[in-house]
Amino acid sequence: MAITRWSPYNWGFPRILDDQDFDLDTFFQTGAGAVDVYEEKDDVIVKMKAPGFNKEDFSVTVVGDTLTIKAETQEEKEDKGKKYYRKEISTQSLARSITLPSGVNSSKAEASYENGVLKLKLPKSEEAKPKAILIK
Repeated sequence: MAITRWSPYNWGFPRILDDQDFDLDTFFQTGAGAVDVYEEKDDVIVKMKAPGFNKEDFSVTVVGDTLTIKAETQEEKEDKGKKYYRKEISTQSLARSITLPSGVNSSKAEASYENGVLKLKLPKSEEAKPKAILIK
């Protein structure tokens, strides 16, 4: 067994940093954009932590085996009568592209957004479901 020097890159950072649409600052502040992808029977389930958005702010697409989730909030209107010392509450956006573990039927997908978590239920395509082969 080889001894290697500890590095933060040994525990998953490279995967996160390779994602072009991943916003590292937002992730560290809120955990936004963190995802869980798992299977339940004939479905692929994707959960994404995305606090501070409304369900209307999301755009979800599936192309081939790639799921893309985008969300953007509109900037609050600035009141001209106020003198701002700091203005951090503005447009917030989030985008992630995830490679799905199997083919899905996106036309039958279901989505819900509750308590800052987006949940997608993507039924597996018939080709992706396991099939028994009879031996003759």
